Amino acid sequence: MRRTIAGLVAAGLLTVGLAAPAAAQARGYVGFGGGLSFPMGDFGDGAKSGYNGLVVAGITGANGMLGGRIDGMYNRHSFEGTVDGSTQMLGANLDLVVSPGSAAAKVRPYLLGGLGFFNIKSEVGTVEGEGETKLAFNLGGGLSLKAGSKMSVFLEARYINIRTDVSSTAFIPVSVGLRFGGN
Repeated sequence: MRRTIAGLVAAGLLTVGLAAPAAAQARGYVGFGGGLSFPMGDFGDGAKSGYNGLVVAGITGANGMLGGRIDGMYNRHSFEGTVDGSTQMLGANLDLVVSPGSAAAKVRPYLLGGLGFFNIKSEVGTVEGEGETKLAFNLGGGLSLKAGSKMSVFLEARYINIRTDVSSTAFIPVSVGLRFGGN
């Protein structure tokens, strides 16, 4: 799983690097962030709110309205009650990004959604369980606030659903971060 995520991140960075000569047509960006993660559904019945970390790489079209992005994400949720343990999720998503409005706007909303893979592993006390890698889908949105000519601050939230065997594992990560480059 780590090799898969490393490969996807490398492909995203390569995409950004290859986009540089085509600057008149498209712009690449990279970024990072983190925040809180809120469990939903059946997963929310046994897990507490947790935290997340996020790295992103993407490309936007010349007008800045359509783009694509790849991100790597880590989430951790402790168990509810007296059980000492947690669930950890490490994954990668490939998303379509739509940013309506003018690329020159100071504050700009965006919508994103796509597919990914997550490795889910639980730990109870000092016993670590076997991890399983499953398909996931996500849908969300955010706001981007320009903080310079090639830097912006973003706030985003999205619904992520991992298709596990028994029932799906769903959560909503809310992330704040910095993005460098792009439109």
